[in-house]
Amino acid sequence: MTAATRLLTSTLQESQDTDPLILLWQDWRETFTSSQRLCHEAQRLERELAEKIGFPRVEIPLDDPGRPSVVATDARQIDRVLGTAPATRSLRRRLKRDLAASQARWDAEAAAVGLTSAVEREAAADRRVDELLKTVSRTPARSIPGVIAKLAIATEWSELEPDADGYPWDFIRGVLADLTALTAKKT
Repeated sequence: MTAATRLLTSTLQESQDTDPLILLWQDWRETFTSSQRLCHEAQRLERELAEKIGFPRVEIPLDDPGRPSVVATDARQIDRVLGTAPATRSLRRRLKRDLAASQARWDAEAAAVGLTSAVEREAAADRRVDELLKTVSRTPARSIPGVIAKLAIATEWSELEPDADGYPWDFIRGVLADLTALTAKKT
């Protein structure tokens, strides 16, 4: 990756190549770096908030003392654990109110410490990363540095998302087509 980065950076600086994949690679590096930074920021803020007030949740009291306690983070979980019998109606309502209050406190604190906006910025950067991945995988290379750019993106992405749908196979298929076309032009 270091050699590929050096070659692509040099190609950009010397304006040797008009391959659109070189410019996409540059955009990718900036966007992907930003996405990772925003992810770490959101995780840090979430961790700090969880340490300060805890995640939104309620503990469901159980009649059987031998069973471990059950924690609900969603109103549907309360109904699944307690059922919907009339005998549990008031308890379910109270737990759902408590959970809603806990969620409201979390939401207010998340907005106050910047977590909400950090998550929104991270999601926007992730959407841009996805757009770039699709564009790069579909853009034919016009040169060997373009092929290297495509492989560099696929490699960097695959290191963090090894199970991502279609990646790196979309890239590998594209690179195979690129190399075949570039070789056919030379013969």
